[in-house]
Amino acid sequence: MIHGLNVRIYYPAGSEYMPAYNDKALYQAADEDDAEYVEIESAFHGCKVTEGQIYRLERNYNNPQLFENGEAYVVDDETRENYAVFMLCKIALYK
Repeated sequence: MIHGLNVRIYYPAGSEYMPAYNDKALYQAADEDDAEYVEIESAFHGCKVTEGQIYRLERNYNNPQLFENGEAYVVDDETRENYAVFMLCKIALYK
């Protein structure tokens, strides 16, 4: 069990998603609905995320009939919405 993990959150330079702070104690999340951050443990070639970095989990609420809590994605290194990290990368979820 992970109690607290001080991490530096990664956001591309000039990202509109960059928070006012970078250091925060994170705790392991039970599932994707509970998570606020995603750590990329290993990335698939072409996934446009960096291994070992932690990205803030964003949600798209455009399809409420399909995704009750919003469709989860991260803003990748090219500042694009990346929904594939959950299928193509080994991840750890944090809140």
